[in-house]
Amino acid sequence: MTKIEIIERQDVMSLLAGLGFSDRFFLTRLRGEQAYERLKSRLQKVAEGNALLLNFPQEQLMDVSFLDETLIRIGEEMTKNQFPSRTLLLQGLTPDTIANLNAAIEFRNLKLAFLAVEPEGQWQCVGKLELSLRETLQLLWKQSSLTAPELSEIKQLAINSASNRLKRLYDLHLIRRDYEVTNKGLQYTYYFWKWTA
Repeated sequence: MTKIEIIERQDVMSLLAGLGFSDRFFLTRLRGEQAYERLKSRLQKVAEGNALLLNFPQEQLMDVSFLDETLIRIGEEMTKNQFPSRTLLLQGLTPDTIANLNAAIEFRNLKLAFLAVEPEGQWQCVGKLELSLRETLQLLWKQSSLTAPELSEIKQLAINSASNRLKRLYDLHLIRRDYEVTNKGLQYTYYFWKWTA
């Protein structure tokens, strides 16, 4: 069953309107708890198979406490399948915020990663992701889509290993997947998210 992905875009300042946030600083655990409720409610409205692109203000700074209560909390819930087949794309994060997000994930030793994206198409994987999965994610970005047999052939992997890599990326909500029913059963095709025109 092939489904066209939809990227829903959300300006972070509009999402947090009325909570008294400045247009630059996102600090403290208490403020993060307030923001989390809005973020969770917004992500729940996204249809399965689609992504919510959060557009952050320029020169923003999020501290570790705020990130722990917002993005990391949502990320953990996504990996526990509380938001089936949905993801967050984080647009416009500053280097300082990315460093803080990496530090928060590392400090808690979480198996968690996010896609930090830019409008022109650049992206980076932020968080904890082993090298083989990073390589597979990079390959999927270049190829746009992959099946386990295709990955197996390209990387000279056993089919089970190829399937496992793609499934792990999918379970981390870093990629999306569709399926079709063939005479061999379900055939999954995995896709890198596309947020540019």
